Amino acid sequence: MIHTQNKIQHPGCMTENQVTSLLNAMKNAGNDPTLLCNLEGCGMVSKLENKFAKLCDTRFALAVSSGTAAVHSALLACGIGQGDEVIVTSYSWAQSVSPVLFCGATPVFADIDPQTLNIDPASVADLITSKTKAILPVHIFGHPADMEKLQQIADDAGLALISDAAHALGAKLHNRPIGTWGDITCFSLSRGKLISGGEGGVMVTGSEKLYQKALGLTQHPKRVYREFGPEYYEGYSLNYRIHPLAALLAFSDFEEIEKIDQHRHDILDAFRAGLGKQNGLSFQKKVERSNPAAYGAPLIYDNDKDRIKLAAFAQNAGVPVRRGPIKMPLHLRLEYTNHVKVNTHKTHQKGACPSAEYHCEKKELWAFDPLDMDGISSDTAWNMGQKISKILQHNNV
Repeated sequence: MIHTQNKIQHPGCMTENQVTSLLNAMKNAGNDPTLLCNLEGCGMVSKLENKFAKLCDTRFALAVSSGTAAVHSALLACGIGQGDEVIVTSYSWAQSVSPVLFCGATPVFADIDPQTLNIDPASVADLITSKTKAILPVHIFGHPADMEKLQQIADDAGLALISDAAHALGAKLHNRPIGTWGDITCFSLSRGKLISGGEGGVMVTGSEKLYQKALGLTQHPKRVYREFGPEYYEGYSLNYRIHPLAALLAFSDFEEIEKIDQHRHDILDAFRAGLGKQNGLSFQKKVERSNPAAYGAPLIYDNDKDRIKLAAFAQNAGVPVRRGPIKMPLHLRLEYTNHVKVNTHKTHQKGACPSAEYHCEKKELWAFDPLDMDGISSDTAWNMGQKISKILQHNNV
């Protein structure tokens, strides 16, 4: 069994470092206007971006108001618009795809690898047409998608490669930070992320051109003038600035990043050890030469029986196993979208992504999320695994 400290914090609350930083900021708030509103992107916003760029080993980082705003900014910077197609995964949150719709483009849904749960490069390759302009993988549950194959596909077809790494800060592929892959990588700073400002997002890129374009499309003219001079002017733009206090909270979280990351990995390792080897459940498989971030405990139900019955037994034993968290593939949710125009595509119907559909219908289970991880000890996680193992051994599930 793996032993760690009991827990690192009360789930969903500020860390001690965040509380201290906020209190110190409030003492100076009456004399520091950048804490209330920072149009120029200086002060704490600049510090957060520099820290993120260093962590991700990239040249540029741009802080925005959310992870969704980061994806939207990235698409706009790459020139995605009306009539374009963007290949996306069907197994994720709707916010991974909604920016495509709000660009006026058409989401084309690729299927997933049933073991990694990430977008399947072979499915992506089959969907490329003359209208395709970008590929948008999601590093689901902190596991890097197969960016090596996706990069080759993107390069061969002349496509932009933008990834949603909301879960994957700290993950590596081929010993490189996940932010170094593709044209732009987008992160979230919302609750439960490895670094959290409560709200916020960051996009990172090695391209000065894409950074400049994204900044001009999302920030106040005062920041554009400060960085590029008055000769550069984007004109109409979105207000996607991060609030300076959110930037402050996220920046102060850097002091805890190694501790939080290690604790979450310990929790997941302990849960795996407690569950042991059995035929009822398996874990998301890693892409070769990847080091995933620890973002919750997704499970794959390997029996051909009723997983809801297993979840009920587990919950009665005090283990929060449930169906989810995705529940329905994204390509089957478009019929519920009534506030933005959806350009129809052949992948917007049942049967288009059979692996994603089967996984949601029969295989998907979720043991605990990142906030659960922060609030329990590894001993508790090991005991949870043991309880599920016994349920599988002694009950017809």
